[in-house]
Amino acid sequence: MRVIVCGAGQVGYGIAERLAAEENDVSVIDTS
Repeated sequence: MRVIVCGAGQVGYGIAERLAAEENDVSVIDTS
């Protein structure tokens, strides 16, 4: 599954990490 996570803070990073571990195609979008 392709997933976009908006925000790379503590919560966003945790969600992205878990989804990637489940073999999902994860993209993270964050402002600098």
